[in-house]
Amino acid sequence: MLLFQLFERAPGLIIPWLTALVAALTIHEFAHALAAYRLGDSTAERAGRLSLNPLVHLDPMGSLMLLLVGFGWARPVPVNPSLIGKGRFGQFMVSFAGIFANISFALFCLAWLTLIFNFESFSADNYLIKFLAFLVYINISLFIFNLIPLAPLDGFGILKSFAPELFFRVAPFLERWGFFILLGLVFFTNAIGFLIVVAVQVISGPFGLNIFNLAFGGL
Repeated sequence: MLLFQLFERAPGLIIPWLTALVAALTIHEFAHALAAYRLGDSTAERAGRLSLNPLVHLDPMGSLMLLLVGFGWARPVPVNPSLIGKGRFGQFMVSFAGIFANISFALFCLAWLTLIFNFESFSADNYLIKFLAFLVYINISLFIFNLIPLAPLDGFGILKSFAPELFFRVAPFLERWGFFILLGLVFFTNAIGFLIVVAVQVISGPFGLNIFNLAFGGL
């Protein structure tokens, strides 16, 4: 759901949508900073990124893109791989921390939605329900999106953590052109959108919830 569509069809939902976006991006970047700090790298902490203050994580251009087209990014957390303990496994944990935080946050919100519908008679149009459904959708989207093994996404860092030496022959190419390949996937194919739809359905299915209906029903 692009931002201008929310403005056009349900202007009142723009606040919960933006709040959910900022919360998901903030917890993602904070998790990277916390993992690095716990593993001995204080680079992010010294840069003021070990914080849940969204202002220290939002990227001006990435935020503008989110507002205009619904696709954007936060500021990458600075890390120093030479300071991270536990070798490649430590680097994996730092790369994985962000997407782990997103999927954990999504599951937490799914649990809350289940409890609400079991004990309270809220309608799907309730703003609390919409907000929680937005959180589930956005966090699962970030989880799937960041698993893609292209720089500068977390999936690339995860791949580098365990890839054989042969991989590092093509790594410079992926680091140089990964962002442009990613833009092509986002704007010229539906591959990522398809993966997100499937993931949302699979992850929310066991909770008996239709997240797409709860988040976007009536829009």
